[in-house]
Amino acid sequence: MLENGFPIADAIDFLGHVDGELDARSMNKQLQNGTPLHDVLLKHRFDANACMQIYFAGRHGEMVAALKEAGAYLLKKHEDALAFWKLIRYPLILAAALFIATAFVRNVLLPQFEHMYVAMDYKPSRNLRLFLTIMEQAPHVILVSSIFLFLFFTLFFLYFKRKKPLMQAAWLSRLPVSRFYYTSYYSQFLAREWSFMLKSGFSVYEILHVMESQNFKPLWRDTAKYLREKLLAGETFSRALASVPFIEPQLVILVRHGEKNGRLDQELYYYSQISLKRMEEKIQSLFGLIQPVVFIFIGFFLVAIYLSIMLPMFQMIDAV
Repeated sequence: MLENGFPIADAIDFLGHVDGELDARSMNKQLQNGTPLHDVLLKHRFDANACMQIYFAGRHGEMVAALKEAGAYLLKKHEDALAFWKLIRYPLILAAALFIATAFVRNVLLPQFEHMYVAMDYKPSRNLRLFLTIMEQAPHVILVSSIFLFLFFTLFFLYFKRKKPLMQAAWLSRLPVSRFYYTSYYSQFLAREWSFMLKSGFSVYEILHVMESQNFKPLWRDTAKYLREKLLAGETFSRALASVPFIEPQLVILVRHGEKNGRLDQELYYYSQISLKRMEEKIQSLFGLIQPVVFIFIGFFLVAIYLSIMLPMFQMIDAV
């Protein structure tokens, strides 16, 4: 709509008619009172990363492109969430059925076998006793382990949130589970926004000042402050960037190359597109791995339940 000449207020008003949950009147009133668009969207619980893109766009002027990319990001995020839910929906149902089956075996079948052993004066083998004990204690172990893990991650999360943003980023960038996705996302995000701002005539110092001026994304603010201090100490931008924990080495190499040939804005944009594509492919491959792993885990427990039923019967038949 902005491309076709509509003012932002009319675009929001139109979306308010399409989406009944959007409080268009309140948003337009805030805009009329001088509140920046990114702040208005953030107050109405829009995604913080999308708001950050719009914040940068308010400085470099590429608002239409930023809104399109923010929309594409939100759409992709929604699609990934749906894909992830589809992947884990059936495993979750199977896991619930598995839990019920395990409880049935423990509370109904195993006591029946014990009564039969007593009535027949039969002593099961050592291996069978060990296996049945494991099956009997498995629900307790799983429950206690789940409670322990929940408390551990809750306390760790509270401790983690108290750390400074750069320390949080450094830790997440080293964690094998999140390292690739964390560094890829933030590297391509910065590369894209910096490319727009450099193209609009901003210097590196001005870009860092823009990042440092906002308050709703503390990581960007602290990163800009850190980089500015490095530059004031006499380091080149590429060397300063190399010491930021969540920046990919490929981005540092590209910045070093762009500093020499004077086309840093173009190279940053190309890098952001390639990095985003690579990250999306990696996410899809991860989604393709999750379901088989979960099914293997569930299958293992199904076999264990089957053995807990059949082994005692076979051993009693052999004893007879």
